[in-house]
Amino acid sequence: MQSLRFPWSLTHIARMPHPDISRVADEFLAAGGETGKQDGAMARRHTLATYRLVIRLLTEMQLQGVVALARLVDQDYLGGNALVALLAEAGRLRPEALESSACLLDRPITIRAMARSFRRPYETMRRALHRLSELGLVDLREDGVVLAQGVVERAEIRAYLSHMHDIMVTFLEDLFVFARLPVPEMLRSDPAMADHRQRLIKLAALDLHLLSVEGMQGIFSDWTGLLLAAAITAGNIRDVTYHPQLAFTYAAADSIPPMELRRPVLFRTLCDTLPLCPTTAWRRIAVMKMLGSIRTIDGGLILDSKWLGHPALIANACERIERMHAIINRMVQSGVALDAIGDLYIRGRVDPIDL
Repeated sequence: MQSLRFPWSLTHIARMPHPDISRVADEFLAAGGETGKQDGAMARRHTLATYRLVIRLLTEMQLQGVVALARLVDQDYLGGNALVALLAEAGRLRPEALESSACLLDRPITIRAMARSFRRPYETMRRALHRLSELGLVDLREDGVVLAQGVVERAEIRAYLSHMHDIMVTFLEDLFVFARLPVPEMLRSDPAMADHRQRLIKLAALDLHLLSVEGMQGIFSDWTGLLLAAAITAGNIRDVTYHPQLAFTYAAADSIPPMELRRPVLFRTLCDTLPLCPTTAWRRIAVMKMLGSIRTIDGGLILDSKWLGHPALIANACERIERMHAIINRMVQSGVALDAIGDLYIRGRVDPIDL
């Protein structure tokens, strides 16, 4: 995973000035690195106009993926992300590896390299991987960590990957049907390629999960802050996100939904929904309140407008949106046609996390 350009902590963001949002986003889009001419052009055409709507949908997808992953790894978020990274790496080398361990290539990743990728101390990463090893999901060897033999055939891994597949299709449907983003050019669906398409969609889902983790690591210093901010934001803006008119009224980068349209999220709901220790979560919220990022209204939690509109966050998210386009385009170019998105589901649409 690549390093981000915006290594600010929550404390630094709270103390930074707040210049004009649109100007900052325009400057980023003018200077940002393209992953390909077509990908970059698409991102630049639509990022400012649909920035908030796309980020809201991406946040909803991230939360769905986090909750699904927590069930798989006994709520160890760092270990879970390491498992996703190993599955995604295997899928990039051979998409068939997401269905058959016989297709896995023996490519160990060192603990130190994994720790650098997730910006965690070596010992913290080692303990997380050791817990994965105890669950039988990975093998720890002298030369690094690899997926355990037979892991992708395990019922819980198959169920997780199928669920991530449908989370990804739900996200695609929301982007190209609900949010009306232009569908990438593609060939029409070939029924004979159904299994191949499923593998590519699963890989894209894993890549988007890692993209969200990587992107927000540049803003938050810990997983708890990342999850809390994402969940509170999603819950606050849920009534805007899926509203046919309001979603587009507040879709642009400089269109922050007013406070009266935001729904407070109860702390108890966060603890019941997310893989978080209540004591740790409460301490993190206390810090965020002290920094002015979160407010308490009607007994619930709401993200402050200055946080939603901070240019550092918008520049960070613009980069994530551009790379999201690259992931989707790579998936399409590899054989996933989006002419009938609703036909791609394995089980059906995935409902938003109850907040």
